[in-house]
Amino acid sequence: MVSLVFKMKQSSIDSFLLPNKTNTNANTNTPDYERLRLENIRRNQKFFEKLGILECLPPNPKPKSKPNPKPNSKPSQSLPNSSLPVRRSTRKRPTPSDEEEQEEENPKEEDTIQDPIFKYNCWASPDLENPSLPSNLTLDSPISGFKVLGKTLHDPFLKRIYTIDVSKPIDRRSFLVAAGGHGGFISIYKVGKEDEEGDDSYETQKQTQGPIMCWKGSKSWVSGVMFVKDNPMLLVSSSNDGAIVVWGTMRRRPQILRSSSSRSPHVVAESRSLHSNGIFGMDQFNGLIATASKDSSVGICRVTMAGELVTQRSLSGHHLGAIRGVCFRDTEEILADCGADGCICVLDTRVPQPCTLTINSNRSTGVNTVEWCPSKEFLLLSASKDPTLLLYDIRNFTEPVQKLQGHVESNVKTCYQIYKPTFIDNGMAVATPGQGSMKISIYNVERGNLISQGKIGYDANLVFFTSGDTGQQKLWAAGKKIHQLFPMRLPQT
Repeated sequence: MVSLVFKMKQSSIDSFLLPNKTNTNANTNTPDYERLRLENIRRNQKFFEKLGILECLPPNPKPKSKPNPKPNSKPSQSLPNSSLPVRRSTRKRPTPSDEEEQEEENPKEEDTIQDPIFKYNCWASPDLENPSLPSNLTLDSPISGFKVLGKTLHDPFLKRIYTIDVSKPIDRRSFLVAAGGHGGFISIYKVGKEDEEGDDSYETQKQTQGPIMCWKGSKSWVSGVMFVKDNPMLLVSSSNDGAIVVWGTMRRRPQILRSSSSRSPHVVAESRSLHSNGIFGMDQFNGLIATASKDSSVGICRVTMAGELVTQRSLSGHHLGAIRGVCFRDTEEILADCGADGCICVLDTRVPQPCTLTINSNRSTGVNTVEWCPSKEFLLLSASKDPTLLLYDIRNFTEPVQKLQGHVESNVKTCYQIYKPTFIDNGMAVATPGQGSMKISIYNVERGNLISQGKIGYDANLVFFTSGDTGQQKLWAAGKKIHQLFPMRLPQT
């Protein structure tokens, strides 16, 4: 019942589900069979409204009323007699063959209906307008939606979250989640396996879990936090003051660390010379750290097992203005970055001039984030403050291969905050928040269509997808709090 595909005329659907108001007010002279037909239509309509199916249908189009012709106040005048033929234009009168071809090339819109968007509630609370996901799941189908499971992670001192990361398992039963953002605060949470296998009731979802460790790691906002892959007790942070810091988070007992630097986690290593301005974004691959800075450069350094920072290279000259995002492909040598100039660049660190490709997205607000597709190494996802996500194929990048739109409310022309989408399901789909929607939207990468929208109840700043080392696949949604969302794979119909 979830995936509905209608291949019927709009008029047929309207007559079945949405009867004309004039028919419902039939007088007493209506034949018996007509009253029975109208009563059957009303029963069907109430049944579909209860299931929440009517919201998947397009609104009933109102027939356009033809304007009444204005009476001609002037008396008609006969044409004067003339021996010359009257000139009549034939430009607006297509031949019969032209009309037939035009009908074949442009079929009527009412003949087919687009696939509906599945709308649901990520929470377990009952909601007739946005029903929660059913329990008949399968592992063979693509991800159709997400549901909240486990406790909400929340640090009252961290007002807005700009970055999160999830560590490898630190033991058989748990792993760590780090978050950073407004005010320079950093928080670390310990999440156990019981949260993955826990109760998905509404009461459990509303429970809040605080951090095991939190502190003020910068005088400005934190732009990136990442656990060192081979040592989850080491956390790397970047911030708007241009610093890269490696923190040693191992402690015998959890502590709440706030403003005093003497009580902060041990600083294992620090670099303030790689950039001359703030750091806007960060990414890592196998211990290699890439940072995107407002000084128009990308810095490359390596974190050793002991936590030492070794600077390797600085890449500059390929952007006009700040670089806002950077992302490794599935190798240390190839990266993509994006900047305030609206350009996306592909970098190869093995060559003297690393910028091998430049994509001009023509975004007036610049490009804020960029991400490689995990299954298609030629595909790039980008986001800006515009309400449209762009997918580019670097083999032919003159135009985006897909424009993903519908996750932001239609009245929003420019988003007031940066938001970060992400690939999910091994690159088969894209999940994203959207300003004003309070939902998580999922797009199909191949077709570019909006699959579903799950009501989460607030506008998240970012979504982050994990799988593999952390156990079960999860989508982490973060705004002022962090929610764990588990993928639902609904049977195909």
